[in-house]
Amino acid sequence: MRDQFPALPNGRAVLFRALEAASRPVDELTISEWADRHRIVSAESGSPWPGPFRTSRVPYLREPQDCLHPDHPARRVTARWAAQLGKSTAIENWFCYIVDQAPGSMMIVLPTLEEATKFNRVKLQPTIEATPRVEHKVLPVNSRDEQGSTTAFKKFAGGFCQIVNAGSSKGLQMVSIKYLAMDEVTGYPRDVDGRGSPRDQARARQKMYGDLAKEWQGSTPGVSDECAITADFEAGDRRYFYVPCPHCGTFHPLAPDAMRGPDPDRDLPAHFRCPKCDGVILDGHKGQMLEAGVWIATRVAEGAAAVPALLPPDQLKAWACPPCEGRCRDWQPSYHLWAAYAPRERWSEIWERWQTAATDTTKLRTFYQQDLALPYDPGGETVSWDAIVDAARLHDFPARVVPPGAGLLVSAADVQGYAIKWVVYAIGPRGQRWLIDRDVFAGAPDQSDEPWIALADALGRTYPTAGGAPKAIDLSGVDAGFTTDRVYRFCAGRPNVYALDGRPSSGLPWLGTPSKRDIKDGKGRMVAKVLLYPVGAYDVKTEVTASLLNYTQGPAADGQWPRNTLHLPATLCDEPFAKELTAEVLTEPEARLKSANSKARRMISARAKREWEKIPGRQNDWFDATVYAFALAWHLERRRRLTAETWNDLITLVHGAQPEADLFTAADDGPFARKARPRADAPTGGERAERRNKWKNR
Repeated sequence: MRDQFPALPNGRAVLFRALEAASRPVDELTISEWADRHRIVSAESGSPWPGPFRTSRVPYLREPQDCLHPDHPARRVTARWAAQLGKSTAIENWFCYIVDQAPGSMMIVLPTLEEATKFNRVKLQPTIEATPRVEHKVLPVNSRDEQGSTTAFKKFAGGFCQIVNAGSSKGLQMVSIKYLAMDEVTGYPRDVDGRGSPRDQARARQKMYGDLAKEWQGSTPGVSDECAITADFEAGDRRYFYVPCPHCGTFHPLAPDAMRGPDPDRDLPAHFRCPKCDGVILDGHKGQMLEAGVWIATRVAEGAAAVPALLPPDQLKAWACPPCEGRCRDWQPSYHLWAAYAPRERWSEIWERWQTAATDTTKLRTFYQQDLALPYDPGGETVSWDAIVDAARLHDFPARVVPPGAGLLVSAADVQGYAIKWVVYAIGPRGQRWLIDRDVFAGAPDQSDEPWIALADALGRTYPTAGGAPKAIDLSGVDAGFTTDRVYRFCAGRPNVYALDGRPSSGLPWLGTPSKRDIKDGKGRMVAKVLLYPVGAYDVKTEVTASLLNYTQGPAADGQWPRNTLHLPATLCDEPFAKELTAEVLTEPEARLKSANSKARRMISARAKREWEKIPGRQNDWFDATVYAFALAWHLERRRRLTAETWNDLITLVHGAQPEADLFTAADDGPFARKARPRADAPTGGERAERRNKWKNR
């Protein structure tokens, strides 16, 4: 037979070669060691370091991802990190290790379906295809093979990985999970399909594995007291990355307070100062500092000495504590890292973003969350009513006129027992809003038609633009919290007037999906229907307060106002109006406990979240009306899909200015070019005929 088939392999050699491979000792590798030995970074992932993975480029990633090893005592790893520091990289390395070394069931949870799809397309699938060690172990994606992998389901020998989005409970049900990875958890909704938090739903899938289960969650923070990643970080051992000073060798975490701006006199860019020796630490020192860095757990038992912020090298071992061991054994490992540690992030860029955010509360929120990796406190800054009045006098503009920078008009009415209060705001790009009109329609709305007639007349008002043409209101809304049925009847016959219902929870859309409500006659018979739009009042109130703060701080040196600024004319912004506009503040649970009576105090949970509360003795009607107007403007901008370019087109259209070129004048050389219009000094038809006759007579 061998003579007939000379290419046939020798069975003895095949058998013993397989036995030899199967009997080789298996290397006991940590996840970092495995990644350094086998992981290949795909060029398609957008990484600045395609090719073999090297943990030495991001040394701070070593300990957190090694805690995910099946033999490590840690049960849950929390990473409160700034953007672009490797949170997703840890998940990719963990997935590859599971496929190759510790097969089991895995779930990766992303905030939205789009994020889940993007994670697979940009991160996970390119990693699988680029890494030979795992490529042949993961079944390929094949639309014709039901047993193969899909974009949301990776199947491999001994396990699988399901990629789901936190917005649907279907993907969070029906399976038991040993390994759970959750990315950007602050973007998860609070409740999904009435089943509760998506984090709790995903964690419930791990019950069957008990202490053998593993969890990774990494995220930038959210809003103070509403931030899930911060709550878990504080519940852990609170680790910070201590790095040595290149001058004196003292270990300390890089702190924002130690950062200094450029010093032209000494030819220094943005830099850090050592808190021990005051030495200058530059970007060039970062590599060696990160390589020698050590994670130090700062949480200590009650009554124990606090961990020093400065550690000499000879004291480092005394305070270094491996996760879930020694003094840290009672807590799960939790890690904090901000943008200054990013290997390719220049400190001068962070400093510039910091300076820009100092005068723009919208950018300040982004800077806190994405750079400092700290939860943003929207109530950290308060706005006084007298500062608003002073700013209105200083930056006055004509009322009841559409400002040149605005292209939309929205109005909102707050219904009270004694009157209807109504505001009109002009809306422009970059979050610029102008109060241009307000009115009070006296009378009891639940008993009299007079205020409703006055409101109906007001909705028909028009306002002159910069070009002189009148501009009507684009969208209006009425608060349905009081005399609800009367509001429904008023809005039912007006397609551009929405019935609104404020919701106090955070994280809701500014203007949510409407629900149908019945309008009944005196005999209880349904005669019509109306759509009721929910308003995410918590977040909109935060935006209004931030926009007022931006207004009081004034424009930048170049005259440009910050994003998200609410402009107020002096004629409409008097003391009573300003007091109502600042009548609510964010309060802590402790403050509510102190101010409540004994019965109410028992009803306030110790874990209660912050709430917007009215200042005693002040009305908040104008504030509520402004909140509704902001929500309507948000909805209108998205419905029209306004971008920077379309905003310019809309403003040009509203104010009547003629563009330099349009669809016709831009194609003068084409076959459809218009004939040039005669100039004022051009000859008339009779003059042209006389010239022709003179030419013929010659």
